[in-house]
Amino acid sequence: MYEFSKGEYIKAISFYRQAEKKLDKVADELERAEFYYKMSEIFYHMKQTHLSMYYVEQAYYAYKAHKTNGMYELKVIQCRFVIAGNYDDLCTHEKAIPHLKEAEESARNLGNKYMLAKALLNLGDSYKNMGDQDRALYFLVKAVDQAKESGAKELTHIYYELALLHFKKKEHESGKHYFELGVESAERFNDWFFMNLLNVLKALYLEGAKPSAVADALDALDDIRGYPYLEELALLAAEFYTGCEHMDDSVYFYNKMIYAQKQIRRGEFLYEV
Repeated sequence: MYEFSKGEYIKAISFYRQAEKKLDKVADELERAEFYYKMSEIFYHMKQTHLSMYYVEQAYYAYKAHKTNGMYELKVIQCRFVIAGNYDDLCTHEKAIPHLKEAEESARNLGNKYMLAKALLNLGDSYKNMGDQDRALYFLVKAVDQAKESGAKELTHIYYELALLHFKKKEHESGKHYFELGVESAERFNDWFFMNLLNVLKALYLEGAKPSAVADALDALDDIRGYPYLEELALLAAEFYTGCEHMDDSVYFYNKMIYAQKQIRRGEFLYEV
């Protein structure tokens, strides 16, 4: 869990694999469920979707059987986030939305503003992936208030998504507004990963879109944690330069996207002996 928190996914999986060999000695179903959830979470972040789904299904049904206990209701919500994220990665967004709406309702009923902020953020992200930008903005704006009230570090992520969507809609001033809030939030939470993401938006939309500057900003995402974002943002850059009819630059960033996709696929072999 410590290695995972640092973004050292391969090291984390190595330890989790050792732990899994001892799991048959754990009699408590809910303790095993916690392990399965942790495995599903790390495989989700590595975009190993089917492995993540395999583990989260086991955790989900174990927690759901005990969800009358408020603590385990929170665990069900967390599982729904992973399930929905995997459905998004499989481009079956229509299957993600019901899980996120259930998570939103459960978080409201529990009065848990932190979980509610995450549910609204994930709903916004899913609708963004579906191409429904207006609905995505609706949920993300709602997420801001909940994140502020709960002190959630996810506030930086929300501002990043809002800035990205407004820039894509060519709403420059709104995009700049949320970009600045995102930078302020990233500094407050010492979140340098999202600062790197914001730097890509800065290079592309606020500093003249020089291809070399955008490429340099994207290079900061060239690691196992950053590849999914590198894939998304390289595609964004490619589409941007296509719109400007700078086709050589567009091709360069499409190739960056393909590179990120290849690195994500390689991830499933990095931890095998």
